[in-house]
Amino acid sequence: MAVKLTTDELQKTLPGITVNERLTNWLWFTLKAKGIQAYLGDIGSLGCRPLMAKEINKTPGLARHIEEISRDLLIPEKNLQWITNDKRQNLFLMRELSKKSPITHITQSTSLTGRDLTIATIDIWEIGISIKTDIINLKKLEWETHSSIDHIYKWFDDDEKSQKLALAWEIISRKFPNIAYLKNEPREKYDLLILLDSPDLSRPEKKLLIDSIKKRWSQNKYRAKQNGKNQYNFILSDRAISRLDKLAKKHEIKRTEVLEILLKMESENGAYIPKHLNRLGDL
Repeated sequence: MAVKLTTDELQKTLPGITVNERLTNWLWFTLKAKGIQAYLGDIGSLGCRPLMAKEINKTPGLARHIEEISRDLLIPEKNLQWITNDKRQNLFLMRELSKKSPITHITQSTSLTGRDLTIATIDIWEIGISIKTDIINLKKLEWETHSSIDHIYKWFDDDEKSQKLALAWEIISRKFPNIAYLKNEPREKYDLLILLDSPDLSRPEKKLLIDSIKKRWSQNKYRAKQNGKNQYNFILSDRAISRLDKLAKKHEIKRTEVLEILLKMESENGAYIPKHLNRLGDL
């Protein structure tokens, strides 16, 4: 819920900073981390603001301390504008942030989701603001690099998407069981992207995986077309091969199509084979 910037009790308590929605979320976590046991309301709600103001006013000097540490911890908004509410992006960032900063039980138990949770996790991270800014700028570049190969998934964007995703799941489950373990079969391409965002897969491995899925798809399609057909290997004379090639070229059809037409016509009419049974050597 967006918090309107009104001159309420919390803003009066902290006159040195602008207590917007982002700072309200950070302050809720900060007070909890400082051991305040009082009920502070639901994070992000208008109801939590007067409750937090009340607790801050109980402790002399706490308001000034909060204003000071907010300047030390909250990086400029311009460095966070690239973070959206995209679920996949936030999963990526939370996973990356967990490598640098332990995500406390507070953030794990909050009702915040998406961008709000990611920003709050960044804000409560207690490192110098310049170092934090550099890290977040680096994560931006890493996300752009990470998502730059998304074009390899465009193959799934057609009317056969469901069948292609089912095949992808079959191959992933067999080749990378650690990635598929306890995961649901992707029903949308977006779900597949999230699944393959696993840190266990490198960029080259993803490309090879998608290529193998495409190859299997083509093989399955070919086999389906060959249903009702069998392969036979037999030897033809050079003269017969030459005739076959000339007929195929003349009518612009395949060799197999020439043979099928001739066999069909002979089967229906029986006009040629009986006449030439005694002259096979001349053929």
